[in-house]
Amino acid sequence: MTVSLKEDALVLVTEDDGSLPLGATSPLGLYYHDTQYLSGYAVRVNGQRPILLSANTEENYVATFQLMHSGGPVLGLARHAADTLSIRRTRFLADGLRERVGVLNANAHKIDVTVELEFEAAFRDMFAVRAYRELSQEPLASQLGPREGGIVFERLGRDGVRRTTEITLRPAPDTIERNCFRVTRTLGPQEFLQLELAVIPREDGAGAAASPDRFDDAIDALNARYRRFLRACARYTTSSETLDEGLITRSALDMRALLEFHASGPFPTAGIPWYAVPFGRDGLISAYQTLGWNSDIAKGTLRLLAAHQGKKVDEYTEEEPGKIFHELRRGELARLAEIPHRPYYGSVDATPLFALVFAETVKWTGDRTLWRELLPAAERALTWCDGPYGDPDRDGYVEYGSRDTEMRSQGWKDSANSLSDPDGKWSKLPAALVEVQAYVYAAKMGVADLYEIDGDRTRADKLRGEAKELAERFERDFWMGAEGCYAQALDGAKKQVGAVTSNAGHALWGGIASPEHAAAVARRLMAPDMYTGWGIRTLSTRYPTYNPMSYHNGSVWPHDNSLIAQGFARYGLREEAAEIASALIEAGRRFPSNRLPELWCGFQRDLRFSSRPADYLVSCIPQAWSAGMVFLCLRALLGMQPDLNTQRLLLDPALPPWLDRVDVRDLRVFDTRLTFRVRRGPKGDHIVGGHGRVASAKAAAVA
Repeated sequence: MTVSLKEDALVLVTEDDGSLPLGATSPLGLYYHDTQYLSGYAVRVNGQRPILLSANTEENYVATFQLMHSGGPVLGLARHAADTLSIRRTRFLADGLRERVGVLNANAHKIDVTVELEFEAAFRDMFAVRAYRELSQEPLASQLGPREGGIVFERLGRDGVRRTTEITLRPAPDTIERNCFRVTRTLGPQEFLQLELAVIPREDGAGAAASPDRFDDAIDALNARYRRFLRACARYTTSSETLDEGLITRSALDMRALLEFHASGPFPTAGIPWYAVPFGRDGLISAYQTLGWNSDIAKGTLRLLAAHQGKKVDEYTEEEPGKIFHELRRGELARLAEIPHRPYYGSVDATPLFALVFAETVKWTGDRTLWRELLPAAERALTWCDGPYGDPDRDGYVEYGSRDTEMRSQGWKDSANSLSDPDGKWSKLPAALVEVQAYVYAAKMGVADLYEIDGDRTRADKLRGEAKELAERFERDFWMGAEGCYAQALDGAKKQVGAVTSNAGHALWGGIASPEHAAAVARRLMAPDMYTGWGIRTLSTRYPTYNPMSYHNGSVWPHDNSLIAQGFARYGLREEAAEIASALIEAGRRFPSNRLPELWCGFQRDLRFSSRPADYLVSCIPQAWSAGMVFLCLRALLGMQPDLNTQRLLLDPALPPWLDRVDVRDLRVFDTRLTFRVRRGPKGDHIVGGHGRVASAKAAAVA
């Protein structure tokens, strides 16, 4: 079992007692910009590793470990030898790792106590740690040097960057022997020894944002940053206490922990521990999910992605003019171009998603500055979709795979076998994925709406015309009448990949589906071979490649389901939307700490034995678009959509039977904060509050 903490660009992954193994090439460690700045860390008391009693790691940036030392505990019996010591480790991430180690003499006599803290710093790149494509760094020539109150590990990388790990202790160690601190005290009965450790990573002298020097001041400052951020977010409370104190609160804290803070604003990194870096697709979907919670996330996401938008053709990184990156890494191997992630552009959906989320963000915020600033980037993204890079064979569909690529599958289901024919063989490339066409359609319709509001009817009409032509082709080529569903993709021969998948639900989210086919898709996705009771599977149990324990061929993904629920609500399929949202919320209650993982196995829910979803063993926890799920599902249940023309928030609520009330406070829409309540009543749901800025969507449609 491992324990992970994150704050901004710092990530710490340790053993369950907070330690890091010494003398091993372990993937555990303190990471900054994809580099392992601390690879070993051991605490010994009187020569022994303490015994873990309990750990509290529910928060993502602070943890507490309660341990004990005994002269000879008898395991399995309720007695211990004399000379018992209580050891407590409390830690958090700020400008680095800050830790307080406390030792209490829980005896009626004096005890001689020696505390040893030993460290190692490998400075290995994340991709070398993970043995990515068998890459490995050259032998590390790190140096160890003394400094006042501590030591400094240092390595000059092959990329010319000097990386240092500064480690200090208060009070200063009695002795320092190379990489080991030693403190010796005689403690009287109930006397307490307290040590405060700081481990600070730096690149050429620069590191994470500065934090107060003293331990207590630093944790107070960190807690204050959390409070300031959460005060800027909308607050959702409901008639369900378990939903409020569980999934909503947990998801809010997880989303905050996953943010990186750039000059352009906050950006949600994908997931802890190994993907806590910017991903284009993940960031954009998380930004969309949280527009009704904190729109600053979307603004920061769009600005960072626009700053790295492709400008040239680079076959190695798959950069192309107008393309949005897939993944950004900042370690030594990326700087040396020994991996393509500098950034790497190998995704087919991030680019249309950029234009889609841009349009939605302007609609939610009414931010004219953002509209003018990022419109050129959105237009470049649309040009990529329509041009020879996004549509190389000019058949009107965005596709991928016509060139040698780093990743075979470049949609959100990016595992190698996620697009397969019934015989299990890879489908022929290039492939036009069903969801990507929906994203292109939604992007063009959304940007067209903004052009019309801005007075440019000519450009608006052109984009809408292109979107309509795409929808007509899409219905002709993707619809599978026998299945009542859209095909997963068109393969390289323009034949349907006939799998029934959750991808088809994204056609409803994007709005490209005809109303008749949308209703049929909803029925198909809610059929027993797709719906588990915990959510919709990624792949039908009837397809030969189905595997409920796979990554994409039968598992359940919360973010995928939240987009589908929003798509159902878009087409007025409110009962289906409520069923999906309810299943996801119920699943969230069953996971430890009410925290939704990246995905879970696609086994059918068994009500007889009150089962819970089966874990997918290497799922990221927490994960950004899983944390964003609850906010988008609440939006779907409320039927919440901004109307930029009238500057009103429109609601079409359809609360499930178990939910009587949803209160929304301080929701930022346009240039104001809105507070309102939705109650479920015998004659339907009704809206209270909003000071005239909140209205019924049905009443607005009649008017």
